[in-house]
Amino acid sequence: MSDVDAILTGARLPEDRVPVCTRADLVAEWKRLGQDLTAAAVKNAADPRIGGSGTGEVAARMEALRSEIEASTVEFRIRALRRKVWNDLADAHPPRKTGGKVHPEDESLGANRSTFLPALVRASTVAPTLADETWEALLDPDGELLSEQQWRRLWRACWNLNVAEIDIPFSVAGLLTSPGSGSGSGSPEPSE
Repeated sequence: MSDVDAILTGARLPEDRVPVCTRADLVAEWKRLGQDLTAAAVKNAADPRIGGSGTGEVAARMEALRSEIEASTVEFRIRALRRKVWNDLADAHPPRKTGGKVHPEDESLGANRSTFLPALVRASTVAPTLADETWEALLDPDGELLSEQQWRRLWRACWNLNVAEIDIPFSVAGLLTSPGSGSGSGSPEPSE
């Protein structure tokens, strides 16, 4: 077997990890406290006689919140789909048509946005393993388990694993010094 054969037979689909914090209220509080801590640090720097008042308590509360946030975060490990699975999934969710025209939200996606994206997230998720009822609650657009931002982050990661161009890094130093190439396909956002 040639070296190329060995390389090709060792191919793997790209994977990513997407952390989803189920307690966004704690994250919001942590951010607010971070602003308070910054404001207190600026105030203390402006008047050294204050002597760091209030920063210790805020920092301690932030540390406690960080532990709670970590405990309530679920990491989704996602993997790109095989081409046939991707095509079968897209075929199972054809774009909506009205009056012979493709629905504007489905045009760039090439599939029914409202049904394809939840199916894509579920099909792309390697871990955690969830019960059907949990999936239904998680993917319910009227549900309260995911904020819009969390939902977009999750489906965009799945989308990009499947359709974004893969840049081959040549050196860590190059990654640190050159701006992003922007070669990713981006994600299909609904029209306004």
